[in-house]
Order: sequence, then structure tokens, then C-alpha cells
Amino acid sequence: MRWTGDLMWLCRRVWERPFFVERGGEQIPGILWMPEEPTGPIPLVLLGHGGQSEKRNPAGLAMARLFVRRNGIGVCAIDAIDHGERGPIVDSGDKLGHPAYHELWRRTDTFDRMNADWSASLDALLASGRFDATRVGYWGLSMGTMFGLPLVASDDRISVAVLGACGLSGPSARRGNIEARHRADAPEVTCPVMFMVQWDDEIFDRDGALELFDLIGAKDKRLIAHPGAHSAVPVEAWHASREFLARYLLAGR
Repeated sequence: MRWTGDLMWLCRRVWERPFFVERGGEQIPGILWMPEEPTGPIPLVLLGHGGQSEKRNPAGLAMARLFVRRNGIGVCAIDAIDHGERGPIVDSGDKLGHPAYHELWRRTDTFDRMNADWSASLDALLASGRFDATRVGYWGLSMGTMFGLPLVASDDRISVAVLGACGLSGPSARRGNIEARHRADAPEVTCPVMFMVQWDDEIFDRDGALELFDLIGAKDKRLIAHPGAHSAVPVEAWHASREFLARYLLAGR
């Protein structure tokens, strides 16, 4: 793990710092957000960003600051494959999406590469001694679930997760092998899960989202649904999901 910039204070109690983790000759760019004066190893949340976005997007930054300020939990985000500092994918404003985004889902190794990127980043963060390896959570909606669900299924260090705005049918589910991969991985997700659904989602339809939730193997899983389109997740849902993760990660503290 190599720091690539100076520590920057976002406010009195929150700092952030960019870093790179090397895996297989590739540099994985990330950002770490931390409390001003952490006491001992603290919990960590891995934050997955949405499609055609990047690790320091406005919504993710706001969520990271809330985790740190209100809960004393560290947060890490990395750029997904071909996003942010890793490639050409940006939000072009085209409803069809960036051409490289479509190509990403046609590759057979996309999910396994991203799993390995997250695992390498988590290895490096835990090796720093800053974090409690028994208290690691994951938060990610939309593409954050497209990548996050296979990750949570494969890495048993993640003990609680927030997923959602994703499903087995709809325009985005038909890209590449997303549906098949999620069908295979969902039963392997056994940690506590909060799954968030937008009832009028135009990208991942309601029936496919409910089917994906049903396939998740966790005994402790709960579904929260709100009316509205894919991007219309209400503020109260963001807070509820943060409080869900914090409740598990801070249990007994």
C-alpha cells in the first residue's frame, strides 16, 4: 500500500488520503477516510461506487463522512475496473452508456478481477494495523452491488453488507453474464444483509430485484423498498443503511 497524496482534512473530525495497492503489476487507486483520533483498531466499510462513476463521487463522499463522523468507522473506496483513474469510463450523458462500460460486462474475467482487486486492497488495509479484521462491512448499490455481491459471497472477512438497486432482470441485468453470476453467488452470501429496492426502477426491474433478494443465502436479511426510479433513493434510506452496518460493526462496543 503506497500513499499517493497528502492527508487532507475534510472537517475537524475526518481526514482522507489517496493510495495505490499493487496487484499483479496493476496499480489499484483508492481513498481512505478516517476519524481524527481513532482508538485502537476500528471497524472498516468497503464502499462500492456506481456505474460510470468513480471512487470519490459526491454521494460516496457524503456517506463516507457520515460513517466516520457519526460512527467512528473507517471507509475505503477503490476505482472499479476502467473507471476513475483506471480507464476511460465516465458518465457521458448517453442513455445507452459509455461504450467501454458495455464492453466491461462482456469480458469473462470482470467479476473475478474486481474480487481480487478488493481482496488485495483489504489485505493491505488490514496489514496496516488500523482496522479490526473481525469488523469489516460492505456498502454498495447498483454497480456497487453488481461487483459487491460476488465479493461478499467470496470473502468471508466481510461480516455484514448493504446491497441493492440491482436485480436479475431489466436492461442492466442483460449485460454480459451478470444474471448468471448473481444467481450463482447470491446463495453464498451468508452474512447479515440489508437489500434496498427502488419500486419503479427502470434499470433493474422490481421482480428481478425481489428474486435476487430471495436467492441471498443469509438467514438475517431484510428488504427495504421505496417508490421511485433507480436513482431516487431517499435520504432516509441512506441513513437506515448506514445505521444497519454501524449496528453490527459496533456491537459490543
